[in-house]
Amino acid sequence: MKDRTIQIFKRFIWSDYSLTLDELSEDFQVSNRTIRNEIKEINAFLISHKLSEIKTIRNRGMVLTLEQSERKQLEIVIDEKNEFDYLSREERIFDLILAFSLSEHPVFLYQKESEYQISKSTMDEDMRRVRNTLLAYGIEVLSIPKQGIVLKGSERTIRTMIYDVINQSIDSLRFLDEKEAGLSVSEKHLFRYIPKKVLKKIDHVYHQTISSREDIYRNQLVMFTAVWLSRYLRQELIPSSDWEVWDTEQNQRRLSFVHQLCRTLAVRPPVSELNYILFMLETFDTGSISNSVEWVQAQLLSIQLIQFVEQTTQIPFSKKEESLHEGLYRHMAGLISRVKSEIQILNPLKETVKRYYGNIYFAIETFAPTIEAITKHELSEDEIAFLTIHFSTSVSAINQELQYTYKAVVVCNHGTATGRLLAEHLKELFSIEIVAVLSTGEMELIKKLDVDLIFSTLSLTYPDKPILVVDPIIKVESRKNIQEFLERNRQFKRLVNNDNDSTELFYKVLDLIKESGGTISSDIYQQLETTFDQNHLKINKRELQPMLKDVLKKSDILLLEKCPDWESAIRRVARPLLKENCINESYVKAMIASVNEFGPYIVMGKHLALAHARPEDGVNRLGISVATLAEPVVFGNEANDPVKIIFCLAAVDSFSHLNIMKSLIELINDETKINRLVRCSNVSDFEAILYEEC
Repeated sequence: MKDRTIQIFKRFIWSDYSLTLDELSEDFQVSNRTIRNEIKEINAFLISHKLSEIKTIRNRGMVLTLEQSERKQLEIVIDEKNEFDYLSREERIFDLILAFSLSEHPVFLYQKESEYQISKSTMDEDMRRVRNTLLAYGIEVLSIPKQGIVLKGSERTIRTMIYDVINQSIDSLRFLDEKEAGLSVSEKHLFRYIPKKVLKKIDHVYHQTISSREDIYRNQLVMFTAVWLSRYLRQELIPSSDWEVWDTEQNQRRLSFVHQLCRTLAVRPPVSELNYILFMLETFDTGSISNSVEWVQAQLLSIQLIQFVEQTTQIPFSKKEESLHEGLYRHMAGLISRVKSEIQILNPLKETVKRYYGNIYFAIETFAPTIEAITKHELSEDEIAFLTIHFSTSVSAINQELQYTYKAVVVCNHGTATGRLLAEHLKELFSIEIVAVLSTGEMELIKKLDVDLIFSTLSLTYPDKPILVVDPIIKVESRKNIQEFLERNRQFKRLVNNDNDSTELFYKVLDLIKESGGTISSDIYQQLETTFDQNHLKINKRELQPMLKDVLKKSDILLLEKCPDWESAIRRVARPLLKENCINESYVKAMIASVNEFGPYIVMGKHLALAHARPEDGVNRLGISVATLAEPVVFGNEANDPVKIIFCLAAVDSFSHLNIMKSLIELINDETKINRLVRCSNVSDFEAILYEEC
């Protein structure tokens, strides 16, 4: 007895109610005819054990009547007969896609139909869904005699699709776990096409050559490498490429990884394949704060981009800033590397993204010149679409937490009661806030009211605002007209303030503590957060990250320092952080070494530099210092030299310093303020100018 039959059997055994064919067909995603055949097999089994059959009750469905003791006994017997893992439709689709793209042998549908033990009509529906899934990537599914099912599309796209489909179906945090018990059905089928021992070998080589650190990105890199290897072994090859492998420490490690992997598995890919996988590994690797020399630049661009897109689209992305910034900045680091190297990457979802998230895509396209000023090359539509995807994933989460409304007035001459009736109907059926109910004689009041739309029970004109004439009682056919009217005027949609957000109250409490002479320590922060949580007061905890004025102490501010060159300027601005043990001497050496190796990338804006290195180069805790220079210093950045003010940032992670970065972005964009700061001769004046609000 196959697994699906057993699962249906168990439904009948433990159900106290009748079951219908349609219900079972929907639950098990097979046809009614298949369910009937399963029930025939179950009844044959029941008869052989001298038990009551499943009976059909007219107009109610089917039922199996058993004693409690019979139920328990049957449960034991059928569990012993379970010989087959029945696949759900989602699991079958996952297996089909892997089979078509990774199987070493031709795949024919009649074989899969038999393997899954499903009907032809069920297989036809599965294939329809497979085709729709792959079409979104621009991949066609062809059935060729003697060759079976073949995928038609760009090889780069097919590899991206395979990796994406696996990521959607497999827990990337646990697929390398030692334990075999508890594997999901999808994981079992994945290991049919990419054996676990191969994944283990790739992971072992990664551990030896690149990093011993355990994280989700390592697992994803291992999986992508496995996809590359599987497609190469099928002789599905990337066309020749001019990609160049840069001679950097990180690339040397990746090159060592690939070469050792090829030796371990006894394969010899062509140069085009080696360059492809090295580039793809770089796009995974540069996303970490600890391994990209341009991580600060990537963070600055990400912050600026979030602010710009939010301002342009009026979508409050800052409400999801933590998750959005993390993903966006990691992607931005890889993007900078790709575009600088003039390497194009295909985005198979580009047209879909442009169609469904056009407003976000347009905003990013408008911001693109800011990124291009750093990369020195134009962003492709594919890259803009990738950036759009990061924002689009936040949209649904934001929409679930936000409410929008239209502000309107009702104009009615049929009496106050009739006008109020219309107002209540509009509020009930649509997201409309009715500010007032007026007569035609009171329409002058509209100018004094904060409203955007007018609903009227009589025909009239008003030049300044859109008007819709409606009946006092909204009929079904009128609802469509109102919805279309709102859609035409969606630019007037307003965000409803979230009264449950108590972040501002949190800040006021902190201010009261400061004013009363108290000290705001990390313990106070934690205790106050806990108190708010216990009283169900919602706060945006990411807004509670320290501000620039919370971290930059008076002793961290150095004024009118005399430094003969950029190296001495870095050493001088780092002294306060060394003295406070925020950083070690190794961090200072790393900052200087990075500029020597990669050039004046730390000059972030006109006359301003932000000295920094990687956190593991010697950072003990978050800190920042600043020095103004008595004589401007040339760093070698033609656009922004000479440097008049230099900051030194010691970051410990990818988020705790973001409010500091936001303050620096404001300063970078304010050359007048920079010139005022460099003229200061005492710390108090410097602080007053630095922290003043525009």
